[in-house]
Amino acid sequence: MRQQKQNPEMYRSFKFLSISTIFSIVFIVFATPCFSDETQEPPSSVEIIKVDDGSGIIPKPGSGSAPSSPTDRGGALQLALLGLLVLFPVIAIASVRRQARRNRSSANA
Repeated sequence: MRQQKQNPEMYRSFKFLSISTIFSIVFIVFATPCFSDETQEPPSSVEIIKVDDGSGIIPKPGSGSAPSSPTDRGGALQLALLGLLVLFPVIAIASVRRQARRNRSSANA
């Protein structure tokens, strides 16, 4: 019976994939909180008051103010960051497609 040569690069990638899968499973198992069957009630000395005045984490529409500084929410720097986050993937995809076309045309020639 003929033995095939093992590809060391394939072995390394398989080893990395196996170890990362095991770590992921272990992390998910230990990061999941254990729930008990007991229902936890808040102590009677604590009073929970729910106030909806629009000052929570998510503000009500129209309750904010216009940005006065480039670093404010909705300011110029935040909009510039949004533009960069949209622009970089577009450039990467265009570059990959251009390189694929070059490789395909050089292979056909």
